[in-house]
Amino acid sequence: MDLGSSARLRQLGGSFCQLGQETDYPWGSLPWFGTFNKVLLFERCTGITIELIKIQKGATFPEHYHTAAQAEFVVSVSISGKNGKRVRAGAFNVLPPGQLHGPYVAEEDTVTCNYFTSVPVYILRNGETYIYHDDGKLIQAGELDFVNSMKVVNFVS
Repeated sequence: MDLGSSARLRQLGGSFCQLGQETDYPWGSLPWFGTFNKVLLFERCTGITIELIKIQKGATFPEHYHTAAQAEFVVSVSISGKNGKRVRAGAFNVLPPGQLHGPYVAEEDTVTCNYFTSVPVYILRNGETYIYHDDGKLIQAGELDFVNSMKVVNFVS
């Protein structure tokens, strides 16, 4: 049985969500050249987030950490990770909180679907920090000094 949009919205309560066809919603620019996102769901109480990320051909998504666990599925084309390792469409990966990953360079326009267990926070190697606002937009949240002195790949362990 297919629920109508209003019934689905009632079930999701106060969550920010963009239901229906993803093509109905525009891509938002991320702080890094050639990178964009669409937040499909942001659950305001828990921070659970589902988003699409698009990296244009030749653009780089920078090396970073998250404070939440992330599951990532490469929807289309492929990206090259560290040491030139190629990640192709159909690849699925789960990253624990604090796991350093990236940078990713798009060999062609690439789309990934990401699930975060709580509010996505991007912490770059230089300490720049970005966090999702509850409307699905990424905002700069300052710099974290401790990142520059870290000697481990996973800052949680």
